[in-house]
Amino acid sequence: MSQVSEIPNVSTSLKTSNFAVDGIEPKWVVEPQTSEEIGDLLKRARDQSWGVIPFGSGSRQGIGNLPARFDVALSLRNFSRILEYEPQDLVVKVESGCKLTDLQRWLLRDNLFLPIDPPGSSGTVGGIVASNASGPLRLAHGTVRDLLLGVSVVQPAGARTKFGARVVKNVTGYDMCKLYVGSFGTLGVFTDFYFKLKPVPPCQTTILAVMKELSDVTEALTKLRESPLSPLAVEFLNPPSLRAVGQSIPLVGNHEGHALVVLFGEVENAVRWQVEELKRLWASLGIMSVTPGDSSDQKSLWDLLSDDEPFTQGFRNRSVKLKINGFPSQLQELVQQLDLLGKDLLIKSHAGSGITQAYLHLSDSSAEQRGVVQGVQHLRSFLKPFRGSVVVELAPLALKKMMDVWGHDSKDRLLMQRIREKYDPAGILNPGRFVV
Repeated sequence: MSQVSEIPNVSTSLKTSNFAVDGIEPKWVVEPQTSEEIGDLLKRARDQSWGVIPFGSGSRQGIGNLPARFDVALSLRNFSRILEYEPQDLVVKVESGCKLTDLQRWLLRDNLFLPIDPPGSSGTVGGIVASNASGPLRLAHGTVRDLLLGVSVVQPAGARTKFGARVVKNVTGYDMCKLYVGSFGTLGVFTDFYFKLKPVPPCQTTILAVMKELSDVTEALTKLRESPLSPLAVEFLNPPSLRAVGQSIPLVGNHEGHALVVLFGEVENAVRWQVEELKRLWASLGIMSVTPGDSSDQKSLWDLLSDDEPFTQGFRNRSVKLKINGFPSQLQELVQQLDLLGKDLLIKSHAGSGITQAYLHLSDSSAEQRGVVQGVQHLRSFLKPFRGSVVVELAPLALKKMMDVWGHDSKDRLLMQRIREKYDPAGILNPGRFVV
């Protein structure tokens, strides 16, 4: 066993309990100052067979299976700077420990932003890249995978490498940046990124429509897809989710039913035309739509829709969150399948991109927990012919011990295993937590 004094950059001021993952605390918390120090630590970890988990804010550490071993929490809070910023080129270089909110605040001075809105306002850009987290804006702007131009990584063996560059067209051959997005910290430790930016739309307007029947939602979405309209985001809420949002913000009124929330953003004349055209399209189906509140109210609404908090409020330690990847055209059938898990299930969907989140609130009943495990297995079987997936992103510890949160059993798993063995043969980074 190594002595604490032999491990560089060990923090004595940070409690290991603040870095616990699924109730498991690390032996040490390390706060390196440079990428060289990260490399030295990883070399030491490889030699000692330590399990290392990189930490930003920790807001997404609940995703994943239980750690197979956890010796070192590698804190990246010293990597929080904005290193380069070229507003005229729409490019920024930022360290992995920088919080997204801090970056967005900086960019807003020039009316620019990084067009991602994942759950969790405290998340760092490193955590967002590692988990490929996204929100409603993925419909118009894609995910962080589409915005990443370059990445600097410390490999598990300690070598420091860079892929991509600050220019948009820089790739010939395989784009290595994309390999790291969504790797959940298993292929290396990120130190900084180049991102491409976009201007903030000069005018944004939200449309809200509430429908009694799920079939009305399907018709409304079909009309929207077949139209020339270009929304930035389209969100679906089932009745329990609409009530949950209504408790946090009064914009939705006392309506009961299924809701579609649509965001348009462009120059004012274009937005006005799209809003009126959508109202006309939906009115032909007997669906009335409204513009809820002013621009400040609408921003608050989208902040709620991009977060998990309204749907887990009061049940944080007993909540289950499922992230379901399917086709947008499957929404009605998927909601019907999800309803089998319980009538109080809260469902929120990025209706234009096929990503659906479902939230359950559990009791301590082991029978209820087994029912959820069976329900997840049923959903995975339903989606498998379409290459869809169900990831359990949030769950009580007892439930995690009963299942694989990833459920990934396609032929891609072998390829993922080979990549992991190539980059981290000793399995020191996030051992046991990801698919492989």
